[in-house]
Amino acid sequence: MFKDLIKGLLAGVAIKLLDNYRQLSLRLLKIEAAKGYLHGVRLARLSALGLLRAGLLIGLIGLGVLLCHVGLFILLPWSATAKAVLGIVLGLAYVVSGAAALRATMDEKTWMESSGAAELLAEALGPSTED
Repeated sequence: MFKDLIKGLLAGVAIKLLDNYRQLSLRLLKIEAAKGYLHGVRLARLSALGLLRAGLLIGLIGLGVLLCHVGLFILLPWSATAKAVLGIVLGLAYVVSGAAALRATMDEKTWMESSGAAELLAEALGPSTED
């Protein structure tokens, strides 16, 4: 009888230890999965950032050159300085609006929220469900 009691006690302790080990292993797995997911989101964000920057810069350079030439053509032959200043102001407005749009699009917080990485990270690092 005493032997069965010891066996039951040891089995209960072993089950509790294995259950704790399982819970900790699952939390560690969730953390590792979240790290991999965050790395993927960061890589996608940086890739998109590079592509958008390149496209934006090419577009803005082309537009800036075009507006500079249009401004010079308007300024030189007809001496209409107001038209040339308008072209320069429009060129600056395009540059500023392009930079503002790029900044808003590539914000890290926006990417974290839209990809669901913030929730995944909170779930992985949240309080444990141990009793």
